[in-house]
Amino acid sequence: MTDVKIPTDIDFNYKQCKKLFKKYRNEINENSEFRDIVRNTFFYSFYDDDKFLGCIYYFEKEGNLFVNAYARRHHHLKNIECLKMSLEWFNCDIYAETTHKTAILCLLKCGFKRISENKFIYRR
Repeated sequence: MTDVKIPTDIDFNYKQCKKLFKKYRNEINENSEFRDIVRNTFFYSFYDDDKFLGCIYYFEKEGNLFVNAYARRHHHLKNIECLKMSLEWFNCDIYAETTHKTAILCLLKCGFKRISENKFIYRR
């Protein structure tokens, strides 16, 4: 069963999320500090039977809602499931930007369409 935690949850594991963020920071092209991301985005961490999978966060940029994510390796199908689940929580178009091949595959499997070389949209 997939469990979702947000930063205000009493059992939110800040250190675990931050450690994985630092590991994949360059791959997700993120310049912000982790504490600022947690404070200024819709931030979610995902678990499968208490096993940490990764994090997805939504933020406003250029007047649009964007998504970014990072996750543990070798959980591709679960990561797709988590992204699909989180997409249902919003009722607007959602954008994503990435050059990472695995992330592109995940986005396309979740229904995103490519609108430029590195930019994708999930239309509502």
